[in-house]
Amino acid sequence: MTATNSKRILKSSVWMSMSIVVGKVAQLLSQIILARLLSPDDFGIWAMVLILSNFSILFRDTAIAQVLVQRGLEDKQIVNTVYSLGINISIGLFIVQSLAGFPLSIFFGIPILFPLTAFAALVFLIGAGAGSHTSVMQRQMKFRELAICDGLASFTRVGSAIICAFSGLGVWSFVVGEVAMVMVDSLLKKYLSRYHFTYSYKLDKTAVNDVKKFIIGIVSTSFAVQMNTMSDNVIIGKLLGKQALGYYNLAYQLAMTPVYVLSQVNRVVLSVMSQRDNVGQKLFISQVLELYAIIFAPVYGIAFVIAPWFIPLMYGQDWIESVSLFQILLTFAYTRGIMAILGNTLVALDKPMTNAFINWMLVPITVLSYFIGVNLGGAKGVAIAVALVLGIGATIWFWLAIHHVTRWDIKFLIKPTFLPTLAISISLILALFLPLPDQYITISTQPIILIFSYAILLAVFSSGRIPNILFNTIKLLWKNEKIL
Repeated sequence: MTATNSKRILKSSVWMSMSIVVGKVAQLLSQIILARLLSPDDFGIWAMVLILSNFSILFRDTAIAQVLVQRGLEDKQIVNTVYSLGINISIGLFIVQSLAGFPLSIFFGIPILFPLTAFAALVFLIGAGAGSHTSVMQRQMKFRELAICDGLASFTRVGSAIICAFSGLGVWSFVVGEVAMVMVDSLLKKYLSRYHFTYSYKLDKTAVNDVKKFIIGIVSTSFAVQMNTMSDNVIIGKLLGKQALGYYNLAYQLAMTPVYVLSQVNRVVLSVMSQRDNVGQKLFISQVLELYAIIFAPVYGIAFVIAPWFIPLMYGQDWIESVSLFQILLTFAYTRGIMAILGNTLVALDKPMTNAFINWMLVPITVLSYFIGVNLGGAKGVAIAVALVLGIGATIWFWLAIHHVTRWDIKFLIKPTFLPTLAISISLILALFLPLPDQYITISTQPIILIFSYAILLAVFSSGRIPNILFNTIKLLWKNEKIL
């Protein structure tokens, strides 16, 4: 990897990370405010809306347009066909989701779900075509512009949702925030991409056939992922009710926040991987996996030890039921980041159908585990099933499956994340169970013990190699004076 390429990749990653971190901090503050203004029931109802909305989003043009990142923009016929297909599908999704809200409201026995999901469907009309503009910017490595779009859109959602909540709109605050966010996001991306598409209702069959396999693979993968990650909401909402789902949904969203940050950085990963040869791809993905584990392992570790006082303090005593759920789900969130990187690797290698197969094989196992979990331990039982089956078990399955497809050494796939994972596991044990005199025990004691022990263990286990990696990365960032 040349210094110029390294700097460009780092610049792109920094921009995407900054935008999502700023956006997520704002969203976290918004979530804290909304948790005090709205009830767990409101959060549970919104989680029910998301069950349908998240499935609809799988077919949105943003997912379909990823083919432009992988294939490039040279073939204008393919580019315009993908754009037109995205527009047509967006219109169809608006109609389908608007109508599907009615059976959803009957299934859960909550009438307000129908108008909520219908109003939420406006995001497909408003955002039609924005996915193709996103992919163009991603392919051209315009991550600063993407960061601006994402940041402003996030603040729009946060601001509008809080204003609505203060105005007494209740659960409608969530859907107004989503619609406002997509409106700003769509307008900005269409303006900043500076790319002209030509829409045609009648699609070119040759171009469709050329990208059909890739798009089916992407959509099928996303559908399987949603089956795995949304079935828990369906089961909890149906069997335990909206309040239990409200506690679970808040814990889940909070635990997954770092993964949402990674999802933005993964845009850079896909763009870089799609433009490298096999050797370069292999080296790059190893570096990405290791950096992810080094940085995110302590983030999740700190989150685990501060959760018992942070969640009640920030969200209020009404949300104390979410603490244990949050701590359990952190295991899944950490492993989900690893799986997201591995899945992106398959997409970059033009193997989206393989990625889909890997995810679909998990569906019957995960759904069954959720039913067992809810019957044995309620919402906490489901969280344990998510951590063990969809977290640890699924990660092992991903490693084995990708090893079989790519013929890369299984040790090569596991090694980048092994030392950070081992170090944070030992550090957590020390932070939680190290006997200390009462006068030394404060709110900050456990996080301090965890961070210091994690840093020392990483340095010892890697014989100083990992600290050097971090030092050189920071040094490279500082050398590039125009990085920001």
